[in-house]
Amino acid sequence: GGQCRLEHGHAHPFWPLHGIDGRPHSVKMYLPARTVQVLAKDRLLQGGVRLFVSEDFLAEHGVASLADVDVSMQVWQDGQQVMLPPVKFPADGCLHLEHNFDASFRLEGPEGKELRCLASKDGLFRAYFPGDYTISGLGYLSNGMPSPSAPGPQEPVEVEEAVAEEAAAEESAVVEEEQAVAEEEQAVADEA
Repeated sequence: GGQCRLEHGHAHPFWPLHGIDGRPHSVKMYLPARTVQVLAKDRLLQGGVRLFVSEDFLAEHGVASLADVDVSMQVWQDGQQVMLPPVKFPADGCLHLEHNFDASFRLEGPEGKELRCLASKDGLFRAYFPGDYTISGLGYLSNGMPSPSAPGPQEPVEVEEAVAEEAAAEESAVVEEEQAVAEEEQAVADEA
């Protein structure tokens, strides 16, 4: 945004000066209509953008492994946005754009098939702030690192067994309680 006029502000933090009206951490700004000023602590803007791809995203697109995925970055050159040539996604599963404050990119699978971002009309993925992002599901960018893999085929069986064991334990407790009530009733009947 801002026809590249914002680059200086992204790379250079704004240090508090004297404040406004005796308030040391106040800033007075003129903002044009339909704009926003985002203020963030400098430490939150360190480290660049780190991109991960989840296994479910690869499976949804029929891609066998991350080795089959290329990434093309969209950058500003000579006042225009251009796509850089595709490069392989790193084998360790993390594309670290260490000096980027944001990232716009496209993913390509085997034979150049575009793996689109479903949240974007043009199919590009966009991260607007530094941090960790995971490409997930059918094609969206989620905040944070990928979650552990989905449960395997044995896990639901284990869950079903645990549920069956819990039901058996509850049934056993009900039977014991009924026996206790029956014994108590017998004791009351014997006293009478």
